[in-house]
Amino acid sequence: MNHHLRHKLGVACMAAALFAATSAGAQQYPFDPVGRWRFHHTDGTPFTARLAPDQTAATDWGGGERGIWRREGSAVRMIYTDGWDDLVSIGADGVFAKRGWSPDADRCGPASNQTKAERLSNDPGPPL
Repeated sequence: MNHHLRHKLGVACMAAALFAATSAGAQQYPFDPVGRWRFHHTDGTPFTARLAPDQTAATDWGGGERGIWRREGSAVRMIYTDGWDDLVSIGADGVFAKRGWSPDADRCGPASNQTKAERLSNDPGPPL
């Protein structure tokens, strides 16, 4: 086999592998976080969160929290400018849960609170 043909086959194999990995990666997320959510604070008070397609996050808690969201494995983390950090995941039973870390909490330690999470809508709607 000549050098050019081997090179072309090698490039084709790498491209196929990259496509397969990218396609498989796109399917690894168990839920789309974009939309409106109901979460609960440490004291049980409900609040609404808006996760937008541009990966911004906002809540109506207190004066309103602002931040970003990003995927972390099969979960989604929201990081807010007030120091709070929330992680939403979905269980095998299809039920969502939210864990939250207060501004002074060790992110490697247990969450400051853990409550259920409820998707209100797939549409994030207007800003909060």
